[in-house]
This record gives sequence, C-alpha cells and structure tokens, in this order.
Amino acid sequence: MKRLLLLFGTIGWLHADTKINNEVLDQLIQLLENDSATQSLIISNDERIIHEYYANNYSQNNLATSWSIAKTFYAALIGVAIQQDLIDYSDLEKPISYFVPELKLDSKSDITLYNILAMKTGLEITEYLNEEMFFSINNLDFAMNVDPKEEQGNVYEYNNVNTMLLNPIIESIFGLTPHEVLISEIFNPLNIKDYGLWKDSAGNDMTYYGVDLRPIDFMKFAHLVMNKGKQNGVQIIDEKFMFDSIQPISRGTGEWFGLHWSVRKFNESKTLVGLEVTDGQTMFLIPEERLAMVRFTKYFHNPDKGHQVKFGPLEYLLWMPYSWIKYITTLVAAETAPGVEPVDDPSINFPDTKSLGVSELNCPFTAPDECYGVSKIQDLFFGLGESTTTLK
Repeated sequence: MKRLLLLFGTIGWLHADTKINNEVLDQLIQLLENDSATQSLIISNDERIIHEYYANNYSQNNLATSWSIAKTFYAALIGVAIQQDLIDYSDLEKPISYFVPELKLDSKSDITLYNILAMKTGLEITEYLNEEMFFSINNLDFAMNVDPKEEQGNVYEYNNVNTMLLNPIIESIFGLTPHEVLISEIFNPLNIKDYGLWKDSAGNDMTYYGVDLRPIDFMKFAHLVMNKGKQNGVQIIDEKFMFDSIQPISRGTGEWFGLHWSVRKFNESKTLVGLEVTDGQTMFLIPEERLAMVRFTKYFHNPDKGHQVKFGPLEYLLWMPYSWIKYITTLVAAETAPGVEPVDDPSINFPDTKSLGVSELNCPFTAPDECYGVSKIQDLFFGLGESTTTLK
C-alpha cells in the first residue's frame, strides 16, 4: 500500500494531449444510450464537450439527482475551508469533538475528520447499510447517535453516517449551513444557478445525498476536480486536499477509496476516478487525460413540492422494523409501466429516479467488478483516450 501511495505521489498532477478512440467512444455511447433508463449523457475532453445526449422528453434544463455523488460536493467543502485558512491541513487529524463540542463525551468523540473523509471511522453499519437513516425523521440525530463498533483507522467501510456527520462539522467551521456554504463556495464560482438541495423531514441539510443539478453543472464540478480545485485561475479547493482525495488510499470491494472519492481503475499512467451509484448515476473522470463523463438516469420530481423529504402516510409506519418499512416502500414506489406517466402523490416528496425506468447496466449493492454493466462502462471509458502524458 505504501508503494502505491509513493507511486501516485511521485507522478503528481499530469497533463495529457489526448486523442479520442472513436471506436471506443461509439461503443460507450451506444451502451449508455440504448439503456432506456438513461436521462442524459455528457462526455468532455479537455473541458470541451464532445458528446451530449438527452432522452426523449428531457432537455439540458432538466435537473438530475445525484444520490451519493452528492457526498463528493460536501467533502470538497473541507478542502475549501483549508484553502480559505479556516482550518489547517493538519486539522484533519483532529477529533470530531474539536469541531462539534457536544460530542466531547460521546463514544465517537475521538474519531478524526480524516477518518470520516476516508470512511475509516469504525462506526456501526446496520444490516441495511444505514438505509434507516434516510427513513428517519431526523437524519442528523440518527447519525449523531451511531456508536463505533471497532477502532478507527483500521478498516475502510462505506457508511452514509460518516458523510452526514460532515453537516455539523461544516457548520462549525464556516458558521453557515452546509447548503449555504455549497452555494456560496462552489455553485457561485461555477455559475451554477439551477439546483435543488434536499433536507430531511426535520429540516436538516442532508450531506450524504440529495444534490439536484442540470447534468452540465455536474460536469462543471467534475472539471473543477480535474483542474486541481481551480476555476478560472482561482484556487477554490486546496490543491493538496484535492490531490489526496482522489488517491487509492483504502482497498474496497472492486474499487479503491480516497477521501470520499472512488478509484475504479488505474495503471502507471492514468486513473479512473469517480462514483457510480444507486440507480446508475455516474460521474467519472481521468485527470491525466482530462476526460470526464456524467450520466444520469431518468428523474421524476415535481419541483413545486420543494426539496424537503416528506413521507406522507409512511411517516406513521416509521416505528416498525426497517425490513417492513423497506418492503412497504417498495410497494408504494413500484415501477411505472413503460410509456406510462408516474402518479405524483402530493403527500410524498423524495427523489425518485426509478419511476421512469431502472438502468439495465446497474447492480445495486454489488461490487463494481461483479456487475457486467458497470465493468463495461468503466472499461470503455478507461480505454477512451490515447494519450501522450507529461509531468506538470
């Protein structure tokens, strides 16, 4: 593991003159656009859009939802805090109780900010991977009451609770809510004006999922990461933090993990960084070749209902065992038949990417290397560029 980090640390940031393999590009486009669940697909080379697609009845102005891709946005705010000298890089080793004093006597008081970002907290993961947190009225209370099950720093385990705990940390550092910070420090510099940021039923900013943007605006964020956290010559995210975030620090199942970023493939010259999540939403980039891709699945949400979770009648069932809630929710949110408009229940409000089709290429809760569709997408994107790479 130390050898890997040394290798990547020596390469540093690279720049490539990349020639696109058009045969591979065509295969990638056909694969994704033949999937009936695809809402949008954008591919860029050196920040130039080389392919842009929207499904029937969608346009560039329709929002897409991110699910866990949102995690990378909120983690980036820690890099913003470092860049603005609100904290030092060394403060990543400070415990959560330093930022959130009410946790001083808590069982997780000594867990460091670094281990939260690296998903190495040792916090308990339930039978349902903490899905219960989404189906709780107060997600922040849920996260604040999860206890460690083992010593921090030893084992990488993907856990939504880690990212929800960034909520009070971000507010402590900036003196603003996470949504306010995201808008002022990321969205405004990137000229992102159309967005929906989800809150839980209690009104807490959700930081582990729930950023709705136009697909092209997700691409702007991918470019910010690819540009070492710099936009138009201005350093927005600390460069060292950005570099460390996309390194293969911890080995997961079918992937490596950095600081809230997944590393899916790498060799001696390039790295495929990004996330592919719940219903096939994808943000991939290869920084060394300056290639980026965002793909989102069809999203159904009535914007007039806002972006605060409401369970409607389901709220009266939240006392039940979660296995029951999960089953009932599946029945309530059953798939809509092809060609049939989904029914918008006015009493329920949460992101719904499944009502217009589930991706044939996605395998929920399955390692990426064990899912044919995901592996195929990754292999094609990794082979998209034919580059001459030089050290910068």
